Amino acid sequence: MTHRTPQEHETLDVLLRGKVELLQAKRGYRTSVDAMALAFFAASHVDDVHTCIDLGAGSGLVSILIGKRFRAAHLVLVERQPQMAERAGRNLRLAGLDARAEVVTCDVAQTLPMLPLADLIVCNPPYYQIGPRVAPRDPERLVAHCETTAGIERFVAVAATLLAPDGALCVVYPIELAKRALAALEAAGLGRIGQARMLHRVGDASASRVLLHARRSAASELSLLPDVHLHPEGAPDSTYDPAIESFLASL
Repeated sequence: MTHRTPQEHETLDVLLRGKVELLQAKRGYRTSVDAMALAFFAASHVDDVHTCIDLGAGSGLVSILIGKRFRAAHLVLVERQPQMAERAGRNLRLAGLDARAEVVTCDVAQTLPMLPLADLIVCNPPYYQIGPRVAPRDPERLVAHCETTAGIERFVAVAATLLAPDGALCVVYPIELAKRALAALEAAGLGRIGQARMLHRVGDASASRVLLHARRSAASELSLLPDVHLHPEGAPDSTYDPAIESFLASL
């Protein structure tokens, strides 16, 4: 069996205009549009990337997109679940990025091994609290979606210790929890924040996600950024907004 061959419990999916082949669990955690939107948002707000750390990397899609966009970037993927970390490693090989990438199996709630400072950190953290909702039965999805050991405060605090002085942290998070994420960023000393709503398509009135871009600052400074639209008005979900189409074409 080669790294390109899916295991019995996996699928091999071709995504994003054929730019990415991704091994995913059939019934466990599967990537969502949040990963693509986070990579697009991050790439839109940095000029270049030398080292990118992905906290809670999952199957590796965000890092793969960053690595394809910034062709000299060194990628560090931090993932708690061993089977997910192993799958991310195979996905990096599929993408031809393994020579400039490393996967670290570690829970951010614990002490991390020595990692390089990064000029870009991306994070799509778990955000559901198990108490008020029914937890996913699948253990892989449970850990990926629910705060089982660490919440946004811990993810942001860890990111703050790993950011280079002029580095940026980019996060995707539920918009109804945006105040919690903003408070976590400010508490960690990342007070220079840009915030954009993520809307399903042009013309929608409400958003389900917020995209945050933060840098070091002792003072709090919040800027509202233009909305990120996934699809044009009236277009099917197979058609992305022109800005996203341009991003995908650059990969």
